[in-house]
Amino acid sequence: MEKYCINSWAEIVELLNSNVQQGISEKYCEALRLKYGTNKIDLPSGSSIYKHVLNALKQKSIIIHIIITIILFTLKNYLFGIFLSVLLIANLVIIVQHTIKRDKEISSLEKLNSEDVVVIRDGVQKVVRSEELVIGDIVKFNRNSIVAADLRIISANDIKVDEKSITGETFYKEKFETKIIGSVSSLGDMKNILFKGSVVKAGEGLGIVIATGTSTQLGRILAMLTYASNRKHNFGAMISKFLEKYLFIYFLAIIVIGSYFVYTGQDVQKNYISTALFALGCFPVAIISRIVFKKVIKQFLNENIEIINFSVFNLIKDVNILFIDKVGSISKKEMIVKKIFINNDVILTSEPYVKEITFDRIVEISLICNNAIYDAANENGKGELDEIAFLDYAAKKKIYKASIDSKNVKTLEIPMDSDKRFFTVVTRINKRYRANTRGNVDAVLEKCTHIMIEGVERELTEEYKAVIKGTDMNLSIDGLITEGFAYRNFNYEPSKSENIESNMVFVGVIGLENPLEENLENNINRIKDKAIVPILFTEESKLSAITNAKRANIIRNNNQVVAGIELDSLNQEELKDLLSRVRVFCRVNPEIKSKIVSLFIKDGHKVATTGETLGDLPALNLSNVGIGKGKASAMVKRLSDVYIKENYLQGFFNIRDFSKVFDRNIDRGFKIYFMAVLSELLVLLGSLIMGQAGSLDFWNILIINGVLFIPLSLIILLKRGRSISNNEVITRAVVLSIVTMISIYKVDGKVATIIPLTILSMGILIFTLFNSNTSIRRVSNELIMGIVSFVIIILSIIGIILINNILLRDIILIELVVSIIFLIIFEILARKWQNSLMR
Repeated sequence: MEKYCINSWAEIVELLNSNVQQGISEKYCEALRLKYGTNKIDLPSGSSIYKHVLNALKQKSIIIHIIITIILFTLKNYLFGIFLSVLLIANLVIIVQHTIKRDKEISSLEKLNSEDVVVIRDGVQKVVRSEELVIGDIVKFNRNSIVAADLRIISANDIKVDEKSITGETFYKEKFETKIIGSVSSLGDMKNILFKGSVVKAGEGLGIVIATGTSTQLGRILAMLTYASNRKHNFGAMISKFLEKYLFIYFLAIIVIGSYFVYTGQDVQKNYISTALFALGCFPVAIISRIVFKKVIKQFLNENIEIINFSVFNLIKDVNILFIDKVGSISKKEMIVKKIFINNDVILTSEPYVKEITFDRIVEISLICNNAIYDAANENGKGELDEIAFLDYAAKKKIYKASIDSKNVKTLEIPMDSDKRFFTVVTRINKRYRANTRGNVDAVLEKCTHIMIEGVERELTEEYKAVIKGTDMNLSIDGLITEGFAYRNFNYEPSKSENIESNMVFVGVIGLENPLEENLENNINRIKDKAIVPILFTEESKLSAITNAKRANIIRNNNQVVAGIELDSLNQEELKDLLSRVRVFCRVNPEIKSKIVSLFIKDGHKVATTGETLGDLPALNLSNVGIGKGKASAMVKRLSDVYIKENYLQGFFNIRDFSKVFDRNIDRGFKIYFMAVLSELLVLLGSLIMGQAGSLDFWNILIINGVLFIPLSLIILLKRGRSISNNEVITRAVVLSIVTMISIYKVDGKVATIIPLTILSMGILIFTLFNSNTSIRRVSNELIMGIVSFVIIILSIIGIILINNILLRDIILIELVVSIIFLIIFEILARKWQNSLMR
């Protein structure tokens, strides 16, 4: 895509065998479609809600809830049935709403395949459907046009475009037709390209089709989004499995035990079955999940961590391979100029500045070939780390970019690419011109025929070359990142078409240090202690990478480091064998990086990868966990599972640690809920035996299961607590049910409904607070939720008393108080007993 930006539109039209006036010939269109593919892409349809509903209905937990609801209506218990129907619909709405959220983001793109487009073919202007477009078509567009393919702009008249669907940016972008001088690092920099799916909000113009269908930026993004969605968004499925495990056992028990009573046809027993089924189904799991999701996301936002895919908590705990970039993980986000090689000698940057032609020239080139911004007063900058380092060093020597730029007017820039590892800026100095070059030492050296020694240009002999290469090697062995500098003078203004980057004069080498983090040893040990293998990607040379990786304790042997150039010639099997030992990859292009990640995944590893550029998108998408970081664009964030701006290694640990706690908490939450359900079922059975009909009614269960468990779930899911065994679930349920049945023994009428509500709800609250280690000595979210739960219980009891005109006798109040005190004492003793077993 970059070649379409940095070349003129006339060159692009010629490259694609088209013509601005004539366009493409109609007879060649079909051949072009066969060669490049059609312009049709499959879009997730925002209107297919029924598909999402059907997918939700396939969940076993939903099926069980539907069966429970049908049975309740069959038993003619309409109140229970109607309420569960409403709850079921609410759960379905929340589930479906969550699954179609990503479709809504691109709902405006549904018209893309059928949109009418004005094209020029055979010199005639005509209207065709967007899916009929081919590479090389000349397309006219104006205000409110939906861009039907990726276009290189030929002419632009005050164009402003909405690219939110592609770049994620919410503001309108201005576009123009001129070629871009310099490198293009992101979609946002491509200001002479219109992307498929974007909308022209103002202006009009003409463009040539450079990509169609799945080859467009939109097509690639949608393919990655669909792949990631199908593979990564599995948190809902995990929750459903937790729920199914308990639901099925209890449901089967109720059906088996209740079948006998239904068979006998006794109405009282049928009511008990209805109540038991209602207790099982009255759990607003989707509502609780939605509230917890928002709480967790907000909690991590406070730590500057943006959770994009909530399933990251399910995915990250199994990661055993962590691909990390050197900068920001093992090294600081800064560089320092440490050594300079000029005049056949290495000088330390700490030495005082002495005005000298060669020194002035290398500093001058480092400032001219520099797009960073630096504030010398505050000693901070914005831009690439090496460029900021050059500006910082020059400023300390009282040499400033603004002064250099005023004397050297930029006329042309030749960007760096993967094949040419340096870039050049041509400037005008008075009436003369100079090409200033900075980049890889070996690559720059190959373009030089002379060398500057003490201000004099001399022939670059083999002896000089050997000294330069030897110095470059020594600086790399010291762990420094090296860059070479050269120039070429012109008596005329050179054009880009001529070979500017040749016959150059080599000036010198600058060695930069990228300092390692102070707590590096702890971070690396922390990774290894968690049985995770760290694998490093770095842009430094192989020698420098070996030195720094050994300092970081990532490698032990030199053969654990490999350069990208060594991987280009390897086949799949050779690459796979190499990966078993390599721990550091130097100067690897995005294609090789994606191949490395995919091979680890195919080998059964769970992989996490970091990235922040468009080139990182394939690797982020392939990984089990994709971590956007640093200056990641909106699109990179969108395709990541989590975004961590700074200190992403610590952020990774925070998410992973929380995920393990969260996983246990989900299990605790379901166990406490089904402990409550088991207590209710035992109370129902005991009431049936004692002839205490109606002691546990609709309102009791609705308050405990449907209302009380919302604040209780926030305590359980967001607070680290003790693991709960199945024996504890059964023991607590039996204790709660026995205490309740003793208290309601020989209590008749509406008074009996107060007792199970009070004892069961207070028993569950007490157990939850003890299990979650909630302290009453300091204010916390868990304590607040505990107080909210207590208030709900008290208000519910008062409400039932007032509605039913219940007059509580002293003996009942005493029984309730004694029961609650007993449950508190029981939990204290149980906790002490557990602590003694753990010692």
